[in-house]
Amino acid sequence: MTSLVLDMPDFSLSVQDSVLHIAHPQQPSRLLPLAEIERVVVGKGIAISTDLHLKLSELGKELVIVGHKHSAMIFNSASAPNNLRLLQYRAICQESLRQRFVWALLSARRRGQNRVLKQLGMPLLATPTCPPNNLMLYEAEMSRKYWQAWAQCFQLDGFIGRERQPPSDPINALLSLTATLEDSTLTPHLLAEGFDLCLGFHHRTGYRRSSLVLDIKELTRSDLEAWLIALWRTQKLTAQDFEQTEYGCRLTRAGQQRFYPAWFGWQKQRKTALRRMIRLCRRYLERGMSHE
Repeated sequence: MTSLVLDMPDFSLSVQDSVLHIAHPQQPSRLLPLAEIERVVVGKGIAISTDLHLKLSELGKELVIVGHKHSAMIFNSASAPNNLRLLQYRAICQESLRQRFVWALLSARRRGQNRVLKQLGMPLLATPTCPPNNLMLYEAEMSRKYWQAWAQCFQLDGFIGRERQPPSDPINALLSLTATLEDSTLTPHLLAEGFDLCLGFHHRTGYRRSSLVLDIKELTRSDLEAWLIALWRTQKLTAQDFEQTEYGCRLTRAGQQRFYPAWFGWQKQRKTALRRMIRLCRRYLERGMSHE
């Protein structure tokens, strides 16, 4: 079983008799049995037939669409009761409770970042004795110190600070790509537990934002960064796997063939742990609301 990755525009994907048809105006057509494919990963500018959507869903295979800033995923979602969504809404409407949840998220993020800083051999972030009065300023200062430490460690690799879009160097490119892919990794688990993706606590609800996904990424961000560091330091990816494009620094085709198998292989390993973490988030919310 393998992952099919297509990021060049103008491809056209369709299906007939459980065989994937891959067409391109400037390349020979290809046929691949869907039984040999675990997931399909495509970029912008690729046409996908609705029959293929349905067939992938029927066979339980993932379809991941990766853009420059966002990703999308098609999967069979499990149904869940609505009571958790009602708890979310009640919680974000109570400012004191919302602030408590935000502080819990930021505290978990600090602990995760300290694990990464320890991995890098850098000084750790200080632990406050009590929640700061201004959590936004606290978060900004924590981020500033954290990325300064990264700049010291990866300056020779072109990293001088966090640049999200467009990324200017390989480290920033990997940080942005893994963060984008994490959205589609977390989404099925959150929906299965009954969460509303648009009701966040720290990242407030806004237009076209899955605010809760951004919240939960505060809990997994350090895992992504630790994995990225290991990938880079073991030279499974190097600067030769990247190129400068109109969208900033991006993986080359050869780089994609190295990155995506490593990424999806890691997702298999962490799937159970992610399910457990999301379940704990649900219980944390339920316990918090039961005392109100």
